[in-house]
Amino acid sequence: MKKRDKFWLDRILSSAIVVFLFISVSIYNMAKFNASYIADEIDELAIYSKQIEWTITSVLKNNDIKILQQYCNDFKDDKEFTFRIFDENKKLVASSSKDKTSKMANEDTILKKTKHNLWDLYKHSFKDKRLEQISELNINDKKYYLEVSISEAFVIETIISAQKNITILFGICLTMLILYVIQIFCTIRSSFNGLEDSVVKISKGELDTKIKVPKNGLLEELAISIVYMTQKLKMQIERLSKLEKYKSEFIQNITHEIKTPITAINSAIELIEEQNTVDKINKECFDIIKFQTNAINKLTGDILSLSEIDLKKTGEINNFQDIDLTSAIKEAVENQGITDCKINIIKDDDYIIKADRELLITAISNLLSNAIRYSKSDTIDIILSKKEDNTTIEIKDYGIGIEEGHLKRIFERFYRVDKSRSRKKGGTGLGLSIVKNIVELHKWNIEVKSATGKGTSFIIKV
Repeated sequence: MKKRDKFWLDRILSSAIVVFLFISVSIYNMAKFNASYIADEIDELAIYSKQIEWTITSVLKNNDIKILQQYCNDFKDDKEFTFRIFDENKKLVASSSKDKTSKMANEDTILKKTKHNLWDLYKHSFKDKRLEQISELNINDKKYYLEVSISEAFVIETIISAQKNITILFGICLTMLILYVIQIFCTIRSSFNGLEDSVVKISKGELDTKIKVPKNGLLEELAISIVYMTQKLKMQIERLSKLEKYKSEFIQNITHEIKTPITAINSAIELIEEQNTVDKINKECFDIIKFQTNAINKLTGDILSLSEIDLKKTGEINNFQDIDLTSAIKEAVENQGITDCKINIIKDDDYIIKADRELLITAISNLLSNAIRYSKSDTIDIILSKKEDNTTIEIKDYGIGIEEGHLKRIFERFYRVDKSRSRKKGGTGLGLSIVKNIVELHKWNIEVKSATGKGTSFIIKV
């Protein structure tokens, strides 16, 4: 999952949790409100019951049922509040209700003035919608029952209706909000994905990639900025490519111009050697001229090689072909003309790779030349191996090694680990830089492992 999608998913889940908590709290508060209302009504009913009890006690003592009924008739028009009196056999004696046939309420279903949990009270408000209380009276050694009830149907129905309407409205608003958020999420995600795909292509060098500019304000400015940046980057790259080409051509022209007098000097040196006209006094000067001329000749050759590789790196055309790796390595070994150092080619199979054969031979030759000149190792192993899709070429010596502080810079142009020693042996400081550029041209990787006194390994991963 992309980090961007994870970010949005986290936010949506967080919002869903908040909404769920809000709904839960709202439902709890509605239930608590209904239950609180019922509890208040129970308290009020107890007060009504006590007041009626005080009134009818004296009437029942006189056993004046007619007056009792007249008192009940005073409450006939009250549709919400009713009370009834039953004798000890639970036979109706008097009632404020028009219904004279109703039996006394079952005490098991009556909410008395005791502690009830929230659910019981809330359930009662939905189910019964009427509060009833029964009081037992002992008058003249006779037992009477006073049943007092309050109808709360209208109030409860009004409250529940309002709560339902609020819940429905909240549900509609929440649904619309969720759909709106999803629509925004999908739009932004689609825009982001399209923009990301374009940017990835541009980062891979496809500067002609068309960037789709989204119409929403959130990403429109960003997309336009990327379009301008891409156009400017393309112009800069084209300008730098031209400059690189001009630089390479300039270096090539200069090196060719330098090679002309060097060739003439070499011809003169060879002529003097053939005529053997140098006496012993001038022999030392002659040898210095010869050595330095060869050094300049090699330096111009390496500079020319580097400029040609740089020129190839700026272009799209290459000379890559399927080649036999072992054959190319054997040719590089033969070019060294080695007599005092043993070179072993260790392999477990024949390998075919796609490469520029001449440049590969140059890279292997430079690595071998470095190992022979500077490692002081009498054995060099060239190890070929393959792991998954990667072919590895390892050139390993068992000589003096390279100090860790030099490892990061050995591929720099003209960098020498030991400047005086490399100059005496004819080194130009460009050999490893040429190897690095050849590897980069092929889009391979190279790394070096070395420890002082334990030898050095150059590893090319194809």
